[in-house]
Amino acid sequence: MALFVSEKDVSTAWVAALGMLVASGGDAVNLTVAIADPTAEHEGVRRILDRFIGERRRATRNSVELVSTVANTLFPAAWYIPERLGKDAAEHLYELERSTRQVSRRRNRRGTYFERMVAWPGPQEEFNQLDQVVQRLRSARQRGHQRGHEYEVGLAMPADEIAMPVLVPGTDRYTRGFPCLSHLSFSLLHGVVHLLAVYRSHDFISRGYGNYLGLGRVLQFVAQESGLPAGELTCVSASATAEINRGANFGYARVKAMLEDCQSALVTSQ
Repeated sequence: MALFVSEKDVSTAWVAALGMLVASGGDAVNLTVAIADPTAEHEGVRRILDRFIGERRRATRNSVELVSTVANTLFPAAWYIPERLGKDAAEHLYELERSTRQVSRRRNRRGTYFERMVAWPGPQEEFNQLDQVVQRLRSARQRGHQRGHEYEVGLAMPADEIAMPVLVPGTDRYTRGFPCLSHLSFSLLHGVVHLLAVYRSHDFISRGYGNYLGLGRVLQFVAQESGLPAGELTCVSASATAEINRGANFGYARVKAMLEDCQSALVTSQ
């Protein structure tokens, strides 16, 4: 059964979607979440989720990661400092990825999503898909274009003029785990950049919140470097789980209690 959520920020959207998943038995297909401001969040919700994940890590030594770690696999925000570096900020970001790649590979030998975006392993040389999207959008702005859809990052197909791949043919043969993110598509409408992300599977507690936050930062980066305002993030999860009996197998009672704490935190922050 498909589910749809549209909310103003990451925390509210994630809590609403998790509530729908739990009410549906814990799993859904084609979960679609639209977030108007995907860099805004309620810190109280993130603290509750991080505490929940931290307790799980200590109790079971499970591989689930805190929100900031998940978000950084998509966009390492601390490396992008345009307020200090100005027009050199993007190249500084790319250079830090190159210089720390071997370290990140120790955590995951297949790399990170951000690496796939900026260093797609092409047949001849690495290909920076994210920079290509920025250059295309910047050119569209300079020509006065207000709409367009030819700005894609395909994570599941070889790099070409408009696609931005994440999956590497012949290498990524896993049915679960990295990379679950398949595709990013940037669209320009009325002079505003929007982002659509597609996941083939989504562990919603272990990854969902951090993924939304990281994708929001990718959108913000592309918009800022293009000289355009950032719009909405929409994320489609072909298969989504609240990890009650799948994923990290948190169990119904724990997930329900954590969800209620998050809902209360949202009410308190309003």
